[in-house]
Order: sequence, then C-alpha cells, then structure tokens
Amino acid sequence: MADGGLLLNFDLGDAPLKRQVKFTGGRWRDRVHAQRSARKNQDGFENGPTSSANSTPLSNHRQDFRHTHDQNERPTKRQKTFDYGNGQSDKISNTGARTASASTKPGGITSRLFTSNPTPRTVFEEPAEDVEPAKPSNAPLSEEAENFHALGLSPRIAQHLSSKLEMKAPTSIQKNSIPPLIKDDSDAFLQAETGSGKTLAYLLPIVQRIMNLSHREDGSATGTRIHRDSGLFAIVLAPTRELCKQIATVLEKVLRCAPWIVSTTVIGGESKKSEKARLRKGVNILIATPGRLADHLDNTKVLDVGTVRWLILDEGDRLMEMGFEEELKSIVGKIRKEELKKSNKEGVTLAALPQRRVTVLCSATMKMNVQRLGEISLQDAIHVTASKSESDGDAAVEANDAAFSAPSQLKQSYVVVPAKLRLVTLIALLKSAFARKGSVMKAIVFISCADSVDFHFDLLRSSPSHPSSDESSLTRDTVSDAAYITSPANPDITLLKLHGSLQQPVRTATLTSFRTSKNPCVLITTDIASRGLDVPAVDLVIEYDPAFSVEDHVHRIGRTARAGRPGKATLFLQPGCEEGYVELLKSSSALVPQSYESTLQKGFVTPITLPKSDQTSEPQTLVSDRQTPNSRAEALQLHLEQRLLASAKDGGNSKLLDAARQAFRSHIRAYATHVRDERVYFDITQLHLGHTAKSFGLREAPGGIGGGPSRRTIKPGQQKKTGSGQKKGDDSDREDGAGAGAVDEDAARRMRMKMKQVMSAAGEFNIG
Repeated sequence: MADGGLLLNFDLGDAPLKRQVKFTGGRWRDRVHAQRSARKNQDGFENGPTSSANSTPLSNHRQDFRHTHDQNERPTKRQKTFDYGNGQSDKISNTGARTASASTKPGGITSRLFTSNPTPRTVFEEPAEDVEPAKPSNAPLSEEAENFHALGLSPRIAQHLSSKLEMKAPTSIQKNSIPPLIKDDSDAFLQAETGSGKTLAYLLPIVQRIMNLSHREDGSATGTRIHRDSGLFAIVLAPTRELCKQIATVLEKVLRCAPWIVSTTVIGGESKKSEKARLRKGVNILIATPGRLADHLDNTKVLDVGTVRWLILDEGDRLMEMGFEEELKSIVGKIRKEELKKSNKEGVTLAALPQRRVTVLCSATMKMNVQRLGEISLQDAIHVTASKSESDGDAAVEANDAAFSAPSQLKQSYVVVPAKLRLVTLIALLKSAFARKGSVMKAIVFISCADSVDFHFDLLRSSPSHPSSDESSLTRDTVSDAAYITSPANPDITLLKLHGSLQQPVRTATLTSFRTSKNPCVLITTDIASRGLDVPAVDLVIEYDPAFSVEDHVHRIGRTARAGRPGKATLFLQPGCEEGYVELLKSSSALVPQSYESTLQKGFVTPITLPKSDQTSEPQTLVSDRQTPNSRAEALQLHLEQRLLASAKDGGNSKLLDAARQAFRSHIRAYATHVRDERVYFDITQLHLGHTAKSFGLREAPGGIGGGPSRRTIKPGQQKKTGSGQKKGDDSDREDGAGAGAVDEDAARRMRMKMKQVMSAAGEFNIG
C-alpha cells in the first residue's frame, strides 16, 4: 500500500507538557536536593533550573544550575536559617518546603521556646489553701518575758536600745550569749539562723564592759576616764567590705549612748593614709577585713594590740573559704605574741575588761568539725545557739555539724525551668512580684558571676539617666530605671547591680542607694551581698543561678525574713539532674515546687513595657500575635535577640552583644565550680549549651569557654595576630566571621570536648 503504515494517535489532553529537568555540576547532595524540590514544586517551576544538552560539568566546589531559557540567569540563592528545635543550622532553598513555615515577623525567624525542652521529673501539685502563717522563729522575744536590762546590760544601754533604736526585747541568740560574754572570759562560738541579731549579740557585751571602765555611767565628761586614745580593746574581722560597713553602722548607733567610745574601719579599697591618720588619733573598737588588718599590723607602728581583749571573727566559715587562713594565722599570732597589758599608757587599770584575750566565732552555718579554724583561734570555747548554751570545752570545734533550719516564716519555693525559658521566666517572675503596689518593695536576684550581673543589668535597664550631683555620679553605671518588669501599679522600679569588680566607693554608694530608696528596687548581685547584709525591706530573694554550696544558699535566702518579718525565696532549677538538689536543702519550711507555665501566666497577663529608644522618649509596649502569655514570652525572647543583634549593627557598637557572649562564657565556667559533693546535681556534661545561650539572648553558643583559643585555625609555628585592644581568646565571636572567629559547623562538638578544660580554667572568671 502506497499509503500504508501505522497511525499513532495520542491524546495529550489540555494540560501543558511537563518539562523534564536535569541538573549537572555541583555536589551530588545539592543535585538530589534540587531535583526533589523541583518535583514537589513542578507546577510553579516555569522558570526553574534546567540543563542544556551541551552543558559542561562544573567544579565540585561550586554550585551553578543552568536552564535552557537563559544561560546567563544566576542560580537560586540559598538561605541559612537556624532550627531552634534541634539547635542546628540548615541550608535551604528559597523554594523549599520550610519557607512556607517561616515567620512573617520582622527578622523572619520565630523564637521557638516551647519545643524540644526536657520534661521535668517534679510533680507539680495544686497550691494548698492559705494556712495560718507560721510563727517567726528569729523574732525578738516577748517584752514581758525578757528585756535587755535583765541580761546584765546597764540601764543606760537598755534605755537607749528601747527608746532610740526601738528594740524592746532581745532575740533568742542575744538572750543566750550576752550574759556569758559579760560575766565570763571564755571563748565562744555563736551559731544561729540568719537575721537573728548575732551582730548585737557580741557588740553589746563589748560596749558594756568598756563602759564599766568609767567611774560614772551617766556619760558626763567629768566622769569619763577613757577616751579614743585610751587603747584598742576589740577587733572585729569580717570577710567583705560591705559587711564591715554594716557592722560599723550598727555599732555607731549603739555608741550614741557612749560617745566617748570611738570605732572605725580599715578595709580594702580605701586610702591607707587616711586610715593611718585615724589610728594615730586613737580608736577603741576596730572593724577590719583580714588583708588590710594584716597590712597595718606589719606597716603601721601606731597600731598597738597590747590592750586588745576581744577578737571577733564574723562569718568565720566564709573567712576560711575566701582564702584568709594565712592572714588569720598571722593576725592571731601577732596579737597573742604581744604581752597583755594590765593598764593603758595613761595608767588606767583595765580590771573591768577580760583578763585574757577572748575569741568569738559567729556564723549561721559554721561546721563544727572545722579543726583548722579551732586550732587558729579557739581555746576552751563555749557553744551558744538560739536554744541553749553548752560549755563543754572544745564543743565548738569537735561537735557534730549543727543542723540549720531557715526561719519558719520564710516561704521557699523552686521553679523548674528549661534552659531556653530561663530569661523570660525571670522577667515574668519579677513582673508578677511587682504587679501589686506595696506587695514587694525590694528584691535581690543572685547570679553566679560578675560578667553575668553586668549583662542582665544592661539588658533590663531602661535608657541611661544623666546624673547631675556628685553622689549620683558614683552610681551612674550601677543604678537605673528598670524596663520589662514594670506594671501599671508600679510604673517606676529602680534597678541596681553590685559585685566585687566595682570600685569600693561605687559599691558603698550603690548599697546605700538600695537601702534608702523609697521606690521598689531590684538588686542584681553576686554572692558578695549574701553574707550578713541587713536591708529590712527585702521581701523577695531570687536565686537565678543556684549557689555554689548549700551553705551559700542558706546565707542567700537569709537576706529576707529577718528579725521576725515575712519573706519569700525562689530558686531556679533546670529539668534533669538539678531537680535532685532539692533533697540537700534542709529547712524547717518545705520547698514548694512551681511550674514555669504558671509563672509565665501570672507575669505576662499585662503587656510588657519596652525600654525607651533614642527615637522616642515615650515607653513602648510589646505586641504579640495572640496576646497570650506564651505568645508574649516568644515575642519578648525574639525582641531581646533582635536587640542584641541590632546593637552590633548600629555603627559597630556591639557592647550588649559582647556582654552577652562574655556572660555566657563566665556562666559556664562558674557552673563547673560547685563543691565536689554537689556536682552530681550540677553536671556540666548534661548542660545544653545551645539552650543555655538562648537564655542570654544569643542565637547560638559562642566559643572560647575553655579560656584559650576557641578554634584551631592557626598552623603550628604561626603567630596569632591580635590588635592592641583585643584580648586573646575573644576573637571567636567577631560579627564578620572572618579568620579564627568564624563559627564552623563543629563548634558545638568542640565546646563539649573542652568541658574537661573548664575545670582548670574555673579561676579565670570573675565571681565577685
């Protein structure tokens, strides 16, 4: 057949032909990923990448997909995003499926706080019904039952305490310690819970026996046989300068009934020249830190210890922990070496004073088996507690550890918070604490290290003020208005910071501002404020970072519920091994567990006020999608992260971002310094670095934790170049990501390998 053959008739339908896509060049994984994306989005891939038949393969180190329509069109740009669920970075194409889930908020990233968090083991029960408040255990005794005159104090002192200082009755520790210290010449160990009045327990007997040197106790000038140049009778040693200042303030109030008795302080950070001038004029009671006193004993000839009758070691356990053992040995040895004078240089007989040198140890948690401390100071000591007094020789040294109980009126709780939610939970807790006017006047937030204190203060502060007076200039960088935690009931809240790296005048001015402020206050501090400081209006103590030991925890919570007043203490713990730490906290009042969800619900019910910006002087309110507590928490976290990133873009001023990175490093190093017996609860190998970095407003964990170079990008024998203002080990977080500072994919793995080095580098961070 001429026209014979096959006739093929295919029905192609109305749908357009699907273009076959073939990719060449680049890496195998990239080609597979692109082919899968093309298949999923083929209907909308009209301009997608195709390959011509005569295209040549490209280099394996490049990625270049060509299509048949335009050989000169550039390939699809790839984005780098961060998955907060697993803490890993991921490269995706603009046409990938994950693009649809990206947030439409500014920045294009949603701060995921409520995913991939560990599940706590603690069972959270419904809060019990309000019960009758417990009777305070450290309150003064009944005025009808006891009074200061009955303890052996003169009517002059008793009347002064009652009328001027408004102290009608003694506390239990004062009742048990004042009579033996007045009548006997034995060493003593005073142990009682915090806020029970141990300072007056040893100061009042000293003042009483010095006053007995006078012919007349009415205070008339003609009847006084002693004055400031009559000799040094008592030395009080305290571990911190702030505690010395506080003891001096209490003693000054007591000595208003005996103005001829003079006291002064010699502490570090002050002018030694002015201290020598005061010692040259004469002093009867000296309050000092061990280091400065040892310096004066070596170099100040006018300091005569021949008439010294009392040596008081306040917070004796802390003195040993802070490394003052050698100074204490030197001080005790020099005082005992000096012959005890029976009369002063004016010929006044000192028969009314003890005929031997009396040493008194004071602490709330002094361990009774600390043999070194007893060998240094105690001889035939009596053990005095709030309940009894034991005079059995060396009982103060050789007895078992005395069980400590917190004040019964102190309400303790702990919040189990995942690492990612720590920062927003802290803000929510503070915001809820100041939600009602007058509910909380002063709060203290304890943080592990000084770098972290600086960062949280800068983060939570409002716009910096411009002081005009000289006094406020000292606190220009330590006192500011607070943001985020204010409420309609308390629109003005003062934020303060305190740590050991500040200069002494700044520390003194900041602490004075905290005591005297009439507005609600929040003090962010290290353990420097955990010992002996008495601020009557402190209603709340927050341990944002757990203490390095149980003893430090006891002193921290002792800043509230003092002298019979009520108080609250909240401890932050992370899910996992840290939850077992609660079993170590022995207390008369049980710790009540709280869920972070309830804290967020209470704190973020009302809108969050943001710091004032340079563009506007009016405060702004944080806006979230659904205006729920959880959405506000995520919006707040995103705002904080963007604020840190914005600080690095505004003219290169990355002060806040650098502070966050340094605070993170110091926090990790501090985490490794818990006492050996408690490291099972604070296991640094179980600490999630990526989640912990998020609690500092960082989107990834910085390097350089171990103290050395964070990445081995320098060849052996090659010298590392550092600028004049750049420290070694701090180049790992430069914003440009160049050179040794580039964050590579193995950063998290290397940081975990360096955890073993953290133990040796623990001394490099500043605990204050």
